[in-house]
Order: sequence, then structure tokens, then C-alpha cells
Amino acid sequence: MNINIKDLSIEELFELNSEVVRLIKVKRSQASKKAKRDLFSGAKVSFEARGSRQSGTVIKTMRKFANVRVGSVVWRVPMHVLTKE
Repeated sequence: MNINIKDLSIEELFELNSEVVRLIKVKRSQASKKAKRDLFSGAKVSFEARGSRQSGTVIKTMRKFANVRVGSVVWRVPMHVLTKE
């Protein structure tokens, strides 16, 4: 089913936007929960930040974020962007 969004009313666009935002939040939440199951303090991880790949060690996991030590700097990183090495 194809929908031409140019033909939708403002109300329909707002409804569509709300649904898309809701789905994005659900997918991020699922990814965070999966990452939390796989990550623990001391795990080696990497993530994209400021245009480059950063590698470090998890020092603390929280509900949606992890504190990752990269050199002498500690980053607060969303769980869903971490890749276990």
C-alpha cells in the first residue's frame, strides 16, 4: 500500500508523525534492552562520536545509557549505539 503524503491533511500528518516517533522510541528501547543484556562493567565497546570511532571500556550501565571510559575521558553513551568488541 503506497501513501502519497502530499495528499494528507495536517491532522493526518500529525497522526502519522506521532506514530513514526512512537515506533522509533520502541525500536530504540528494544535495542537498549538488548545491549544492556550483552554489556557489563569491563566490557570493551566502540561507538561513533564526533565523526570518528571511539573505543573504550564500560564502567557503568544504567537503564538507557552506559558510562564508557575512552582514555581519561568518560562518555555517557546511549546503549543502542554501543557495539561490543
